[in-house]
Amino acid sequence: MSKNVVIAGAVILVLVVLGWYFTQPKVTVPPVPESVTQTPTASSEASKSAKIVSITAGGYDPKDITIKMGDTITFENTDTANHTVNSDPHPTHTLYPVLNIGRIAAGEKKSVMFDVVGKFTFHDHLNPSLTGSVTVQ
Repeated sequence: MSKNVVIAGAVILVLVVLGWYFTQPKVTVPPVPESVTQTPTASSEASKSAKIVSITAGGYDPKDITIKMGDTITFENTDTANHTVNSDPHPTHTLYPVLNIGRIAAGEKKSVMFDVVGKFTFHDHLNPSLTGSVTVQ
C-alpha cells in the first residue's frame, strides 16, 4: 500500500510541476546580432567610410587608426587562433562599451560604427598585451 502512495505522490508532483511550467508567462528575448554591419549608400560613401583592422598573432594592424565620426571599422581575424576586441581598461571594458565586440573566430569579421568623438583604446581580452586605439574626429 505505501508503494502505491509513493507512486501516486510522484505522479501528483510531476503534474503540479508541469502545470506550473505551462502556466508561466513566456519570456521572449529578442535576438542580438552577433555583429553590426553597415552598408553605406552611394550618397553617404563620400562622408562615411569603412576601415579594416586586421588581427594577427602579432596584434592589430593598423594598431592605431583615425576615423571620422560615423565611420565603421571592420575587425578581421586573419590569424588561425581566436581573438577578441574589447574596450579598455582590462578586464572591465568600460571605456567605450560599443567596442566590446568580443570573440572573433579565425577568418571571421565583425564591424562597429563609431558615433562618438574621442580616443578609444582597446585590447584582446585573451591576450591583453595586444592593444590598439581608435581616434574618432
